[in-house]
Amino acid sequence: MKRIHRAGLAGAAAMVIAGMLPVQAAHAVGPVLGVQGAQCPVGAGEHWYDWSSQPLVVKAGEDDAQTCRVGINVGSEGAKALTLGLTVSAQTVAATGYTAEQLSRMISVQAHFMPAGGVGSSTEDGRWVVNGDGSLTLQLAAHDVRGGYTPGLDYDLYFSVAPALKSFGLKAGLELSTDGGAPQWQRDVLLSVVGNGHSVDFAPKSTFEPLTPARLLDTRNGTGVARGKVGPGGTVALQVAGRGGVPATGVSAVVLNVTATNPTAPGYVTVYPHGKARPTASNLNFTAGKTVPNQVTVPVVDGKVNLYNAFGTTDLVADVNGYYTPGDSGGRFTGLDNPARLLDTRNGTGVARGKVGPGGTVALQVAGRGAVPATGVSAVILNVTVTNPTAAGYVTVYPYGASRPLASNLNFTTRQTVPNQVTVPVVDGKIDLYNAFGTTDLVADVSGYYSGEGSVFVPTGPVRILDTRDGTGGLLGTIPGGHGIGVSYHLWEYGVPFYGARGAVLNVTATNPTAPSFLTVRGGYEGQPYTPITTSNLNFGAGETVANAVTTGDNYGGFSIDNHTGRVDAVADLAGYFLNG
Repeated sequence: MKRIHRAGLAGAAAMVIAGMLPVQAAHAVGPVLGVQGAQCPVGAGEHWYDWSSQPLVVKAGEDDAQTCRVGINVGSEGAKALTLGLTVSAQTVAATGYTAEQLSRMISVQAHFMPAGGVGSSTEDGRWVVNGDGSLTLQLAAHDVRGGYTPGLDYDLYFSVAPALKSFGLKAGLELSTDGGAPQWQRDVLLSVVGNGHSVDFAPKSTFEPLTPARLLDTRNGTGVARGKVGPGGTVALQVAGRGGVPATGVSAVVLNVTATNPTAPGYVTVYPHGKARPTASNLNFTAGKTVPNQVTVPVVDGKVNLYNAFGTTDLVADVNGYYTPGDSGGRFTGLDNPARLLDTRNGTGVARGKVGPGGTVALQVAGRGAVPATGVSAVILNVTVTNPTAAGYVTVYPYGASRPLASNLNFTTRQTVPNQVTVPVVDGKIDLYNAFGTTDLVADVSGYYSGEGSVFVPTGPVRILDTRDGTGGLLGTIPGGHGIGVSYHLWEYGVPFYGARGAVLNVTATNPTAPSFLTVRGGYEGQPYTPITTSNLNFGAGETVANAVTTGDNYGGFSIDNHTGRVDAVADLAGYFLNG
């Protein structure tokens, strides 16, 4: 993305551009605004042109952005709730050959608000609203602006467009208002999109409905599919819609805890949409005789999902934890910039200090802790870790006060440390954690929660966005201990808009580690130095390959992966993203 550095268009009268005199409405509300121009740069900003007479040209499908600038003078009194708006009429939308909903997903906008002197500068992702008459309106936040000696500001709008089968043009109404009043300045501006002959099949925006875990698949006894292990290269189609609390229709994706058990050879399992080509991705990695669980978020097609086993034979078990449905009926996601520790039985964090005994259950307060609100939370996403177990066993995480379901979230052997992501409904602000056998310590870090506010989910299906073994994602080579890497997923090639994503659902795999260590994955990566790690997502020994689901918050356009000790390769597959919309 090209950042244009240039003296602001706003401010002193000498900055007024020839032919672009301030425009004032006849019936202004609040302070009278002076607008010094709406212009777009050529190249690095050596020359600028009038946006209303010459279109801003954006090439579809490029992971970059083009910008135009509005220069504003608010006067000595300043302005309250200064708002810049952009509207595309229904007639203009229809002329493109796309629907308003399609255009709202294809055109990605970010705004840079820059008052003189830089005080109060901000960056925000624009949100398109599809109006009832078929028009489109770009929503941006209102700003209070102080007046003074240099009461000017610049408003930069950056545009990036998804792959488009054909070229099209837009004429949009740009307007400026204050304090919720009528527009004080209006101007038609032009956008020209150059198609690249491709397209993106955007999945529906969806919200989350948590469920008490329910078993949908167990090849050991024939639950969900015919009884019997899945062979090498074998795929089973699992019906999920209409079972375990999942509706028969209206489901865009499900959240499953999938377990491989009794495998006869080292291998991996990939869970993907039914009827689609199997992607280069994996969800579970295991060795012979080992039982390995992992949480999986996967799109649902024709009510089903597919599970593929690469090598040997293995039994598969799947418990549903919730589902995503198009629309606003469910919960919206809020991710935390950094995971917060809510439970550690080794030191008494969250509950009394001491291991959980066989058949023991601990009730954990999650609401009102670790940036989780005290009320209004329907579910939380936790990374739960078992450590120091004295016997082979399993742990089940479920809603507080509910009957314990026939399901499991973590499976482990004696003295093994095993993490797994868990999505669980919250009841009375709490959740329950049950330990089946032996004694064990439990650790839980919260990475996000669902409530009535936040972001919607868009499933992408598994797509590989990082592999340090071969340079996928632009990063090649192992991660040293005490260091981290930054990964961007805001790319049209992944089906993710250039602006607007607010978190990612990932499957992260650590492989080829030279020493026992752990990885921490968190939202944000630009300019974030490595900091001492207090939470973990993946724990592994030397030479092990371990995978875990990770859900991140997002504040810098991507996520970081930090390694504690030794060197390790990292692989990441994207299952979907959360969108500001």
